[in-house]
Amino acid sequence: MRLLSLTAVVVFAATAPAAPNLGDRPPKWEYAELSYRVSPGRAATVDADGKEVPAVPASVAIKWVTPAGEVDVKGWDELIAKVKAPALKKGSANYTRLQILNYLGGEGWELVEQHTTGPTSGPAFGDRGPGLARGRDDASGRDRGFGGTASFSPPASTWLFKRRVP
Repeated sequence: MRLLSLTAVVVFAATAPAAPNLGDRPPKWEYAELSYRVSPGRAATVDADGKEVPAVPASVAIKWVTPAGEVDVKGWDELIAKVKAPALKKGSANYTRLQILNYLGGEGWELVEQHTTGPTSGPAFGDRGPGLARGRDDASGRDRGFGGTASFSPPASTWLFKRRVP
């Protein structure tokens, strides 16, 4: 009985299909990168010196880089036109972005990696306490050191795509 079951296993294993032939050449890939940064708007204000600071509208900066070239646009709708995608349904920026990703997937692009940075805000050098040319000015309360102004980096995302080249 054992000999019969061992023979059946050997015969079955011998008739099972082998691994597929990978061909003479390994697959070739091309890569692309989609980067975008969203800068929130700011209302008009008055600074500490009483000067008016003008309003800044919200903006989006998008860059699509492929071996064929680079495309810089200021919105997802512009990217649709630049990559020659078919007319997509109108909607919010998120909806349009998802439609573009679906279009790129249909063109063979696969997302390989995503890197997103969050917004950062804080003083460039800030007050680190009293010291030589540091601390607060007694009269105005302003920082006497270097900088002391807040820097802001809006959130940004970079997506790396690849697709197989025939």
